[in-house]
Amino acid sequence: MKKTKIKVIIDGKEYTQQSLEKIYIDRCYDTLHELKKLGAKLFDIQGKEIAASEIDILSPENVRSILLSNKLRIGKDELNRLYDEQYRQADKMWTEIIAKSDGDYSKKAARAHIIVTGLTFSKYLKIIASAIKVRKFLLAMHPDHIDATMTSVTEIMGMYGKPTQMIGKLKEPAPAPTDKEHNLRLIGASFLTSSPSKKNAVAMHQVKKIKGGIDMLAGAYFPSATPQELVDGHSIHMALEISNIFKNVM
Repeated sequence: MKKTKIKVIIDGKEYTQQSLEKIYIDRCYDTLHELKKLGAKLFDIQGKEIAASEIDILSPENVRSILLSNKLRIGKDELNRLYDEQYRQADKMWTEIIAKSDGDYSKKAARAHIIVTGLTFSKYLKIIASAIKVRKFLLAMHPDHIDATMTSVTEIMGMYGKPTQMIGKLKEPAPAPTDKEHNLRLIGASFLTSSPSKKNAVAMHQVKKIKGGIDMLAGAYFPSATPQELVDGHSIHMALEISNIFKNVM
């Protein structure tokens, strides 16, 4: 069986899986610190409560599973209670961004070019289908995910600011010209859960089959007044999410 390989290119620069994993782990530590500040009780893999001073000495090998297990144990309702004020701050940020923007979502685009080899296309489709059904897997895709289902997501967009509660809708028009070769496309938009008429992003992921794998152009398109730091951060965010989908078969 061929080994699955993942190549990620963002703005002409290749990101190794090791470099992306380092970003992932750093975000795990950041999220644990944030949860602690918000008043959550956190436990290590032995079930011992973690003090704030102990977070940074957790091993990189364990911090991923520690964060995920604590999110699952705390549960959606309690996480929403802990983050409630931050959700309000994020909604205010997006409301101001949308108000200052011109309605053109093509000007601020996060992009990641991801090439996956060592798997059949049918296997790829099975991975995608299984991933979107499993809440645990969706939470594990990125440390900045607070909650995720097939129709909604709560996450820190672009590793910038506070987490945003969003609902997703498909059948959106393409926010920018499409690539003819990448003729398999998923296009949808996210809207603020608190204000469903306010569209804060459009996703357009384009895929073409290649020998032994797929070639994907992942894209997220934001209102024109969106801070560039958020846009650039979301390119890496997408690379992490999509890499973690395929690591499932490595």
